[in-house]
Amino acid sequence: MRFRVVPQEQGTALGSLVGNRLPKKSKRDGIDLVKAGAVYIGHLRVRVPSTRVATGDRVTVYPDALEVEELEPDDVLDFVHRDEAFVILDKPAGVPVAATKETARGTLSEALRRKLRAEGFERPYVGVVHRLDQGASGLVLFTIRSVANKSLHRDFEHHRIERTYRVRVVGDAPSSFDCDAPLIEKAGTDSMQVAKSGQARAKPAQTKFRRVEPVLDIAGTSLLEVSLVTGRTHQIRVHAAHSGFPVYGDRRYGDGDTDAARLHLHAWRLQFGHPFHSDVAIDLQTKLEDWARAGDDGPS
Repeated sequence: MRFRVVPQEQGTALGSLVGNRLPKKSKRDGIDLVKAGAVYIGHLRVRVPSTRVATGDRVTVYPDALEVEELEPDDVLDFVHRDEAFVILDKPAGVPVAATKETARGTLSEALRRKLRAEGFERPYVGVVHRLDQGASGLVLFTIRSVANKSLHRDFEHHRIERTYRVRVVGDAPSSFDCDAPLIEKAGTDSMQVAKSGQARAKPAQTKFRRVEPVLDIAGTSLLEVSLVTGRTHQIRVHAAHSGFPVYGDRRYGDGDTDAARLHLHAWRLQFGHPFHSDVAIDLQTKLEDWARAGDDGPS
């Protein structure tokens, strides 16, 4: 829902304004929508209900955000590392990392923000350094100080943060293979595809795949270790499918299999230099899902 602030509403608190303007919604609903990250003034998401509006402001509201349940921090926050600059969480499958356009509610970043607020941080800072697909599981890096966010984003952009994944794919994959097909966003969607030769706005992408021997075998599939040279949206999933070995359980880029209950993609290792301490190297692994456990050459 979009509307303009009229002169009679000049100076009204945003939460009250939203509650008044939306049919069958109360002032409490309006305040909750603002806190949920579902309200914009112009192109800016505003999360403080007491923010005063001005005549002519364009307000955009996503009412369905009220239907999204808050995540309890103790239920979803599995800390693998925490210090004064950043935290690394082991994300459960099915939980989105960061806010969508419609809401910040029900996300891992919001649960972390609520956790910090409960610990006494009045306006906690949470920066998302990299994303992990909602259906995937494993390590995700968040900054909790803005000065660290800039440093780690720079490391991420210059490929100084190494990420290693375990992925189960459909088919009998070779011992190793690479894919360097450029990627481009599908028009009007949030999906990616392999770009055609010379296509404008195509972005270079490179993924390295290596087969590992699984303890738990699923017939007709292969377990791979994956390293990213670049970090495009859905890169592993698109490159795996383009190479002829779609990720098991991938209903967006896969071959339509319905046997898998979830996306078999797990971010299990992160390696990078500490943003504040140049002599400290971070090298962390997380536990593997049952389907991603490897043999003698893999982690326990």
